[in-house]
Amino acid sequence: MKKLFLLLFVAVQFTACYQEDDFTFDPFDDTEFEDEWDDEDYEDDYEDSEEGALTLYRVNGDEIDRIKDYEVSADLKPYQQNYAKHFEMWEFVTRLLPRNSRNKIGEFEIFHGGGDLLGYVMPIDDNDLSNWRFALAIDAVEDLTTIDFTALFTYVTIHEYGHVLTLNDEQVSVSQSESACNNYFTGEGCSSANSYINRLVEIGWLDIINQHDEENPDATYNNYRDRFVTDYAATNPGEDVAEVFSVFVTKENRPTGNSIADQKVNMMYDYPELVRLRSEIRSNGDVRALKSGSWRNDPLFSKFKVCGHRGCKHAQADVHAAVLK
Repeated sequence: MKKLFLLLFVAVQFTACYQEDDFTFDPFDDTEFEDEWDDEDYEDDYEDSEEGALTLYRVNGDEIDRIKDYEVSADLKPYQQNYAKHFEMWEFVTRLLPRNSRNKIGEFEIFHGGGDLLGYVMPIDDNDLSNWRFALAIDAVEDLTTIDFTALFTYVTIHEYGHVLTLNDEQVSVSQSESACNNYFTGEGCSSANSYINRLVEIGWLDIINQHDEENPDATYNNYRDRFVTDYAATNPGEDVAEVFSVFVTKENRPTGNSIADQKVNMMYDYPELVRLRSEIRSNGDVRALKSGSWRNDPLFSKFKVCGHRGCKHAQADVHAAVLK
């Protein structure tokens, strides 16, 4: 069973209406499409995908090619057939993330989150961490014309990319068993000694990981608030490093404090390749840095809920806003 890294929310009712005219664009010949991609390689894709999966694409550099449309209910058909919106979402990803940083993303999935799921990633093959599926929710899309770090959807995209960045084959080895691993074992494999996630564990998890209950991360967060950039980061080291990366990218200034949370963010400045990536991301589009309380005007924020691969928890909105400062 593939391991998923999820980010979810419980949203207010969306007010945008999609008219039939919005879904007339289809750059594909469906007959040719069915002949080309109806093969055994993707017979079980629906089982490997989250509920609400709409369309799966193969990534070719800056381009995406449709692999298949999933079987969906009638109410999801308009979202599935809105291929123009799918391409806009992918174009947003290509503007946000430099091309050379996307070489581990082999598939792009559009799904409908049903008011819960914002995005997820997973390795396409559990034994190959060089190739990942990157999935975003079409019903959670905000303004795609601007790269806005104060927008929840932008933050989610960065968070999900943080998983690919920190758990890929250059950071984690699937060939080493947990019993033989001398560093942090992620679940996908054994992290290298100087990997981002292993360094993060050494900074803030070694002395508490045995007492940590992933089913009740609130207890860890409440006991060790100075160790985490957000309450959700206390879920597990995998979510922690993705949240740290997100804050590292979106916050305007480097932390000046000495808390463990600040040390985790500052750790990322120790890697020249991450500093370059941060600079490249922040140089794209009309970027606005995330500041304290900036999400409070977003009606989704008060209903924010996030989930890891072992379950969900409700985030405390005020705490989440307070630590992002």
